[in-house]
Amino acid sequence: MYITEPTDCAFPDIDLLTRHTEVEEDGILTGPKATGALTFCERKAYYKKLRAAVHEQYKPANVYQHILADRMADCIWRAERYAFFEAAALNFQIQRQWDNTNELVPKASPGVHALQGWLTMDPAQRKSLQEALKLEERYWRRHRVLAAELRLVQRLYPN
Repeated sequence: MYITEPTDCAFPDIDLLTRHTEVEEDGILTGPKATGALTFCERKAYYKKLRAAVHEQYKPANVYQHILADRMADCIWRAERYAFFEAAALNFQIQRQWDNTNELVPKASPGVHALQGWLTMDPAQRKSLQEALKLEERYWRRHRVLAAELRLVQRLYPN
């Protein structure tokens, strides 16, 4: 699944429900029509499906629970973005080194191509990928904290 595609940068008007569930933290907007977690070229339909799936799983009952569920969807989206970034960067380097790797190791396996791609990256490229992996893990940790908080709030304050 590719989360990016060329799209326009127009943001829809925010309806009344969104105004009641909107918060801002680190530039993130939440609510049914939120686009704060997306770049202009990412697929809004995929984000909306992800958000709907999180809301379906956790069934938030009040504004605060909706905000937590939205934050979880944002974290998942961002973690997937960094995973996509890593795969795209490594694929690009593997393609650049493909013929060279086959000369070094005839009939090289995909793992050898991946290793050679990694080894032939300049230090700045490798550092960028390592930072992307850290950010991906950070968002998964944040997701787990938000999920635990949402479950706790639901248990302590049932409908």
